[in-house]
Amino acid sequence: MPQFLPSSRSVPGKVMLMWLPLATFFSLGFEHAVVNMFVFPIGILSGADVTISQWWLWNQIPVTIGNALGAVIFNSTLWYRTHRA
Repeated sequence: MPQFLPSSRSVPGKVMLMWLPLATFFSLGFEHAVVNMFVFPIGILSGADVTISQWWLWNQIPVTIGNALGAVIFNSTLWYRTHRA
């Protein structure tokens, strides 16, 4: 059986391995809750005039609720209507 080694053994390496796909996802314009969990903390750490509570109350919670409602209303409804027996 093949031996799978971790992509990186160091913490900075693991951070970069997490950061690169998220940065690519954001740069392609796929804006939603996961990207916001990346962009806002980076902005806050870079000195943006945003607090963690502002981020959660005015962005993260509404975006997450919107994603859930969108999934239920649009995705599930369309799948049901096209695949019902």
